[in-house]
Amino acid sequence: MRRPLSWSMRFALALSAVFAIGTLSAGGLSYLFLSREMTARLSADVRSSAESLAQIAATGDRTDLREQILAQVRSSRDGASLYAFVDAGSGQVLGSLHFGEPFEGPRRLLVGQDIPESDVTGTENAEAYLAYGIRTDLGWVIAARDEAWVAESGEILIQTIAWSLVLATLLSIGLAVVIARKNERRIDGMDRVLDEVGEGRLDRRIGDTGNDDLAALAVRVDRMLDRLEAGVASIRQVSTDVAHDLRAPLARLRMRLEPQALSSDVPTEARHEIGSALMDIDAISATFDAILRLARLQSGTEERRNDSIDLTSLAASVHEILQATAEEKGHTLDLDLPMMPIKVEGDEEMLSQALTNLVANAIGHCPPPTHVRIRAGLRDARPFLEVSDNGPGIPEADRARVLERFVRLDASRSIPGTGLGLSLVAAIAALHRAELVLEDNGPGLRASLVFQPLAPVATVLTKE
Repeated sequence: MRRPLSWSMRFALALSAVFAIGTLSAGGLSYLFLSREMTARLSADVRSSAESLAQIAATGDRTDLREQILAQVRSSRDGASLYAFVDAGSGQVLGSLHFGEPFEGPRRLLVGQDIPESDVTGTENAEAYLAYGIRTDLGWVIAARDEAWVAESGEILIQTIAWSLVLATLLSIGLAVVIARKNERRIDGMDRVLDEVGEGRLDRRIGDTGNDDLAALAVRVDRMLDRLEAGVASIRQVSTDVAHDLRAPLARLRMRLEPQALSSDVPTEARHEIGSALMDIDAISATFDAILRLARLQSGTEERRNDSIDLTSLAASVHEILQATAEEKGHTLDLDLPMMPIKVEGDEEMLSQALTNLVANAIGHCPPPTHVRIRAGLRDARPFLEVSDNGPGIPEADRARVLERFVRLDASRSIPGTGLGLSLVAAIAALHRAELVLEDNGPGLRASLVFQPLAPVATVLTKE
């Protein structure tokens, strides 16, 4: 699957898009203002030419006016400028501009509509002219200029703006992508370090040597990780000290009471009470060991091996160990395994403990006779270990709650236990990046440890 765009890349592309829109808007405004300015200058130039001819006409010298108009016509053979004089008396038109009725003031003349195309044979791009007419005592003097200059200048400006926009956009996108990629690599490095810290490698640090906000954030995260490592080390030491300080007195107490429980000199009732005390001591020790290991698993201080484990062999071993216990309690413990090994990476001791807890949970909480089954295999290319029973099960509303520490449902209050079994299984599953799934078995409960997918997918045949 293609990786989705990161926030840094989206931000960089958004900035590039804003820059492109800004550049395009600035270019459009420049074109608009420049076109208006050139049109205004062209109009002013046309009016100035008409006023110059009008000043000559004001002297009343027709000959001089005719010579001046003919001179202007000869100097503008390319058809860019047109001139005309309409005699007030005879109506005769002199010059290179021919039109219907003479006019005063500014006017826009279209070629082929207001001006014959024969008047503009010297230019190929002329489509319209800006003209200005002035009425004098001798007649009308009119000057006109081709608008093609304005249009050509506008096209040149548009091309310049377009190329500038393309180059600027490419440069901005390139720079933004480079910066975004660099930040992505730095953020990916932070993610890797945090993932490794979450897996228990508390000595990992980001170590960003930049001088921007990301580097400052990385420094603060590294400082936080320093404090976390120190805190976890302190907790680990305290846990070790507590384990030593509590286990030793409990062991000594058991050693002192056990001979009394076996001695014939002690009255039967007293031996019974001492035996109950020994069971309580064993339960306290088991609870303490479970709490200590669960705390280490959930804090990431419990290191796990990373060996190749065959789930079928592991399931067969747990079945062999617990089958006698299940039969003593009036249950049947079956085994359903594939004909080929199912390999995962992990700690065999931990996974064996998790599977044992699931089977012991089913044996201990189901009334006899209950059918318990251990399965291993592939489900949607994902290896799994499964323990199912046809007992009373767990209500769907309570399945998430039973994974918490010390949670025991009302039906289990009379059964010995600590309420930590499923919590330990969930912690071991998380350490192996697996899922603990509790489902209805109709009747009963189906508890599964589902691991990450394998590649390539193997075809699994189940033993009959």
